[in-house]
Amino acid sequence: MQSTMVLLFYVLEETHAKTHGEKVAYSTLVQMVLEDRDPLEIDNVMNFCKLVGLPTTLAELGITDVTDEKILKVAEASCAEGETIHNMPFAVDAEMVKDAILAVDVL
Repeated sequence: MQSTMVLLFYVLEETHAKTHGEKVAYSTLVQMVLEDRDPLEIDNVMNFCKLVGLPTTLAELGITDVTDEKILKVAEASCAEGETIHNMPFAVDAEMVKDAILAVDVL
């Protein structure tokens, strides 16, 4: 799933100035939320990202005008047929991905 989410943040023009690694950092947090990982584990990864200057909010990723439509665009692209997100051990849909993206933004 990781590569799917990272690549699809390229869908949003606002993220084009960010490095691939910065997109990986945020996408890792999204995947952890989607997988319902232990909040302490998510917090540890979040703190590490902050410590080394990686983005932990959509604004830090360059997305300052957050709309459901914009985030759903990323989520729908990540759930397209053939994407690696379908390798998850549970069914994933665009609404779940959108919710996870937005949840990370307020952690």
